[in-house]
Amino acid sequence: MENHMIRASNLTVRLSGKTIVQGVSLEARAGQITAIVGPNGSGKTTTLKAVAGEIASEGAITLNGRDIRALEPWQLAVRRAVLPQAAVVAFPFTVREIVRLGLSVGPNRHAERVETITSAALAAVDLAGFAGRFYQELSGGEQQRVQLARVLSQIWEPVLDGEPCFLLLDEPVSALDIRHQLAVMRLAKRYCEGGGGVIAVLHDLNLTALFADHMVMMRGGRVVEAGPPVSVMTDDAMEAVFGCRMCVNGVPSHGIPFVLPQTARV
Repeated sequence: MENHMIRASNLTVRLSGKTIVQGVSLEARAGQITAIVGPNGSGKTTTLKAVAGEIASEGAITLNGRDIRALEPWQLAVRRAVLPQAAVVAFPFTVREIVRLGLSVGPNRHAERVETITSAALAAVDLAGFAGRFYQELSGGEQQRVQLARVLSQIWEPVLDGEPCFLLLDEPVSALDIRHQLAVMRLAKRYCEGGGGVIAVLHDLNLTALFADHMVMMRGGRVVEAGPPVSVMTDDAMEAVFGCRMCVNGVPSHGIPFVLPQTARV
């Protein structure tokens, strides 16, 4: 349906007197992965935080047709879950306790399914059997997947009361090996196939091309290009956004080896 999306119109964010994001408009539809890409400092994370309602912004932001600023925090939390770039855990929580934090928001919808959802979320990120481990004992990549399990459990059903839920993921594969990068992106794709939606800040352009349905390319706090990857990933657009000349789909010269995720089989 037309309103089953997150929509931002003329989004502007100012932090410490400096304009970080200016005039950004985007639509992230249910059933699709929307990828936000661009160089460091282009405003990707700030845009994601603003769309999530986590920081103050100007412009309009709606979630399934409703102004997010008019929603109570718990109403937002049961419709969208946010994975930050990094999460600091100061106390010796177990993995199970971290994931269960995602089930503690809003009305107690899953009181009888807490253990089932916790186990299923950990299995979905390839951490079955890790529930009793202490979070601080895990590798960086394992901790990142625990946090993903937490946000996944927060909006476990991709569709709630007939409306889609949305995963907002900031660099969800940054600390992961290639197998787990693919696994996480396939998890995101399955969430969309179930009726939900995903917005992901990504740096890997090959993964973006492989999994994203819609791509938003940013530079200097503005949207430069937006559309399906096959349309917007051109040589000229890559140079305009990233400041270096690239040859899209070009084979490296001099016999330099390269590996593409499109060819991977798990």
